[in-house]
Amino acid sequence: MADDIEFTGERYLPSIDVNINLERMHRYDLARGLVQGKDVLDIASGDGFGSAILAQGAKSVIGIDLSEEAMGEAQARYGSVNLSFRQGSCEAIPLPDGCVDVVVSFDTMEHIEAHEVFLKEIKRVLRPNGSLIVSAPKKKARTIAAGLENSRPVKELGRGEFEALLSRHFNYVSMHGQVIGFGSVIAPEGQPSVFLETNAGGVTSASGIEKPMYMIAVASDDASGSRAIGGFFSQDIQSCEPVLKHVELEKEKWFDSVIDDIDQISQEVKTLQNVNWVSRMSLLKLLRGLVYSRFLYKLSESTLFSERRRKRLLSSAKKRDPMLLSSRVAEFCENYYTRINKNKELLANRSLRDARSALRVTAIVPNYNHEAYLRQRLDSIIAQTYPLIDIIVLDDCSTDGSRAVIESYVKKHPERIQAIYNEENSGGVFRQWQKGHAKATGDLVWICESDDFCEPDFVERMIGTFSDSSVMIAFGRIEFVDAGGKPMEGMAQYREESEPGIWNSRLVRPASTWFAGGFGVKNVIANVGGSIWRRFDIDDSVWETAGGYKVMGDWFLYSVIAGGGQIAYEPSAKSYFRIHGSNTSGASAQSKPEYYQEYARLMAALKARWDIPAETVRKFLSVCRNVYDNAGAVSGDPFDTLLPSTNLMSLPQTNIHVLIGFLGFSFGGGEIFPINLANALRRQGVMVSMLQMQTEDDHSDVRRMLHSSIPVYTANTVRGIGIRKFIESAGVSIIHSHIASIEAFLLEEGNVSAPYIATLHGSYEAMQINKRKIARWSANIDEFAYTAERNLTPFEGLGLPATKFKKVRNAMPLDVADYPKSRKDLEIADDAVVFCLVARGIEGKGWQEAVSAYLQLRARHPDVAMAMLMVGEGPAADAAKAMAAGDTTIHFLGYAKQIHGIYRMSDVALIPTRFPGESYPLCLIQALQVGVPCIATDVGEIRNMSEINGQQAGIILPNLSDNDAFAAEITHAMEQILSPDVRGELAKQATLAGATYNIDDLAADYIQHYRAVAAARS
Repeated sequence: MADDIEFTGERYLPSIDVNINLERMHRYDLARGLVQGKDVLDIASGDGFGSAILAQGAKSVIGIDLSEEAMGEAQARYGSVNLSFRQGSCEAIPLPDGCVDVVVSFDTMEHIEAHEVFLKEIKRVLRPNGSLIVSAPKKKARTIAAGLENSRPVKELGRGEFEALLSRHFNYVSMHGQVIGFGSVIAPEGQPSVFLETNAGGVTSASGIEKPMYMIAVASDDASGSRAIGGFFSQDIQSCEPVLKHVELEKEKWFDSVIDDIDQISQEVKTLQNVNWVSRMSLLKLLRGLVYSRFLYKLSESTLFSERRRKRLLSSAKKRDPMLLSSRVAEFCENYYTRINKNKELLANRSLRDARSALRVTAIVPNYNHEAYLRQRLDSIIAQTYPLIDIIVLDDCSTDGSRAVIESYVKKHPERIQAIYNEENSGGVFRQWQKGHAKATGDLVWICESDDFCEPDFVERMIGTFSDSSVMIAFGRIEFVDAGGKPMEGMAQYREESEPGIWNSRLVRPASTWFAGGFGVKNVIANVGGSIWRRFDIDDSVWETAGGYKVMGDWFLYSVIAGGGQIAYEPSAKSYFRIHGSNTSGASAQSKPEYYQEYARLMAALKARWDIPAETVRKFLSVCRNVYDNAGAVSGDPFDTLLPSTNLMSLPQTNIHVLIGFLGFSFGGGEIFPINLANALRRQGVMVSMLQMQTEDDHSDVRRMLHSSIPVYTANTVRGIGIRKFIESAGVSIIHSHIASIEAFLLEEGNVSAPYIATLHGSYEAMQINKRKIARWSANIDEFAYTAERNLTPFEGLGLPATKFKKVRNAMPLDVADYPKSRKDLEIADDAVVFCLVARGIEGKGWQEAVSAYLQLRARHPDVAMAMLMVGEGPAADAAKAMAAGDTTIHFLGYAKQIHGIYRMSDVALIPTRFPGESYPLCLIQALQVGVPCIATDVGEIRNMSEINGQQAGIILPNLSDNDAFAAEITHAMEQILSPDVRGELAKQATLAGATYNIDDLAADYIQHYRAVAAARS
C-alpha cells in the first residue's frame, strides 16, 4: 500500500497530509482539463494518485517513476484499461519516439542535474505540437518564505531560469504562479465556480460551494443591484490555527510512534541486561572460550611475533573472551539508557504522552474518629507530585470533629474530593474499603487509612511499576511513626525477618514467589496505605472472607488481588504507619486465641492458593510463636493447638494457576476465544493469567474484553525473567496455548517442561509448521483440543495416539447490550427481512459476494422490504462498500462491539466465508445464541456447528470456487429464507443450537482436563 512506501518529500504520496497534497491535487485537476481524449505520460508519478485523476479524461495515461515498489503499488491500486505504470528514469524515458500528446511532470526538475537531457527526452516522446505541463518549486521560496525544507534538492531554479530553460525547447511558454491559502470563500450559486473542494475520495468541482455553512443572498428591485459577488480571503496557511493544531497532532502521532518503537527496543535491551547470557552458556562452551582467549592473550605477549601480529592476536583474544563480551553488553545497555534519558525532546514528548494516557488513581480515605490525623493524611495526598489522583473520603459516623475537617477540604478542592458519610456505623473496616472500592473510577486504587501519611512523591515513584501489565500490586517502604508522626525503629527488622537481603532495591516478581518467601512469613505490606492496586471488581465473597478476619484480612486480600500476577516493591516510595492507642493489631489483640487462629486460617488460605514450601511455613510458625511468647499470658489453648504445625504442613494446594497463551488483543476468533475462556475460568474461581506474544496490534476494545483482574505477561517480560524460571516462579500449574507461536516460544526457546494443553484454532495450518517441529512439540504437549477436523491435518503421519486429541465445542459469553442504533434509527421497516454479515474485512470472508447476491435478490424481489447490515473493517469491507454505492438498504456499520445486539435486530446471519483458515467462526455462535438462523458456507465446522438433533439451524452453501456461481447460490438461499415459514422453523433450531454454546460450561470442562493433565504429570 502507499502508506507503506517511504515518504522522502521527493515522491508524492496522498497519505502524507502536508501542503503538497493540496498543491498536487490542484495541479492534476487543472491538467485533467487539458488532456481530454489524449495520450499522456506522467513523469515521477509516485503512487499513481495523480495519474488516476488524469485518466478520468485522457485516452491513455502511462505513469513512470524510479521506484519499482511505487510502480507496483500504483498498478495494483489504480491500474485499468487506460492507465498503466512502469519503472523508468526521466533521463531515459522507456517509451518510443512520438508516442504521447502531453507530458505531465510535477516537482521533478529540482531533483535532477541534467535539465537539458530531461527536456530533450520529453521532446523525443512528444508528438508534433504536443504539450508539457510542468512545475518546479521557486528557488528558496519553500525554505525561506514557507519555512519548509525541500528534502532532496539537487538543482533548484529561479523564475527566470525556469522560463529560459523551457523557452529553449518550446516556442510558447505560459507562466503561472501557485500558493497555498486558507480562509473564507463566498461564491455565487448557479454559476461555474473556480473553487475546488477536496475530501478523502478525491477532487470535486461544483457550481458554488457544495456544503456551505451559511447562506448569503444579494437582493434588489434593480437587476444590476443583485449581481453575483465572489471573493477569496487569504491567510498564510503556515500560521493559521487549524493547520498549527493539525501539525501539532501529526507531531504527537510521530512521537508516539517513535516512543512506542523505543519502548519496544528498550524492553529488548532490558531483557539483554537482565539475562546473564554468559551463565546460560554450557560449561564446556564457556571453558572452551576462556581457554582459547587466554591462549591468544599469551601469544599476543610473545616476542616471537611481530608487533603487528601481536596486536592482531590481542584483538582476537578480546573478541573471543566471554568475560569481556559480557562487560561489553553491560556497557552497551548502560550507554543506551544514558543516551535515551539525556534526550530532552524525547523526554518532553514522553511526558506529554504520559499525561494523555497516564493511569488515574483513586485515593480512598476511610475515616473513623481520626480528626487529629486527618488533615495530615489529606494534605499528603493533595501534595502528591503525581497529578492524576481523585479522592474519596468515607466517614463512618465519626463522633469527633472529623466531618468539619472533611467538609473544609471538600470546599477547598471540590473538583478532587468526594465525601461520603454513613448514616450508621458500618461495623467493620472492610465494609468501608469495599464501599470506597465500588465508588472508585481510577485505573488504580490507593486505600489511605486516615491516621497515616506518606511522602509527596509516593505515587509518582510507584506508578511506573504498573506499566507492566502483569503487576497487580505495588508497595513501597513502610516505616513506623509514633502518634506525633516521629519516626520509630522496627520496620526494617520486620522486613528482614520475613526475607533477608531483598529490601534495598526495586523488586518485581510473581505473587507465587512472594508468598513462597517473605510474604508467606509476614504481611510485608504492613499498612495498606503503603500499597496501590489495580482496580477491578472484587467479588463480594472475597470481601466477606476478608471481613471475617479481625487482623489478617488485608493479608488475605493482597493474596487474592495479586492472583497469578506480579507484585512490585519500590523502596524509594515511602509511607508512614502511625502507631497509637487504637491500632487493632496491638498487644490486646495478640493476647487472644482468636489472633492465632486467624494465622492458621490465613496460612490455610495461602497454601490452598500456592505451593508454599515447608521452610516458609516453619518460618511463619516461628514468627507466630514469638508473638505468642511475647504477648504473655494468652487465654485458651496452647500455641500448638491454636496453630497445629503438622496439619498446616500437610495442607495441599487446591487451586490451580492456568497460564493462557495467545497472540494478542486483536480481532479474530483465535484471539477473542482465549479472552472469553479466561474470564469464564476466573468466574469459577480459577487463578488465571495471560501470556501475550504480540503487542504491536493491540486494539483497546479487545483489551477491555479481558477482566481487569487477570494479569497479562508479555513475551518480553517472560523472556526477561527467563522462560523456565518464570513458569516455576509464577507457580503455573498448567499452560493452555491457543496459537503455535506460544509453542515456539515456550517449548523451543524456553525448553519448558510443564503440564500443557494446546487448543488448535488453525494456526498450525496457517503458519505451515513443519512435521519435525510439531513432533518435537507434541512430546511435551499433553493434550490437543480441536474444534474442526481440518485442525488435525498437520499431525497426519506423526503416529500420535488418538487419546492425545480431544474434540471440543467452542463457546461465547452472551452479551445483553443492545446496539446503539435501532432499526428505526437506520430507517429499516419493521416488516423488512434483515440480513447481517459480521466478519473481518479481509479477502475470503465473502463481503463482495454478499453484496452481489443481495443486489440480485433485490432486483428479483423489488416488492419485498429487506435490508443488509455489514459489520467489520478492512479492505474487503471498503471494496464491498464501493460495490454497494447508491443502495440505501445496505448499511455499513464498521467495527461494533455489540454483535449480539446487532444480530437481535437481524433475521438472518450471512456467513458466505471461503477463508482458507476458517474452522469455527464465533460470529455463527453469536447468531445462534440469539436465535438467528444462518446462511453459511460448508467450510470448517460450520455444518456441525449449526446442527442440532439432526436438523440444521440454517441453509448451508456449497463451497464453490467460481465467484459467480457462489454468488448465485447465496442469492438462491436468500430467496428461500425470505419465506416467513422457512425462517421461523430455522429460528427454532437456532435457539436450540445456541443454548449449547455456554462458555461457563466449556470452562468447567476445561478445568477437569487441566486437573487430569496436571495429575498425570505429578
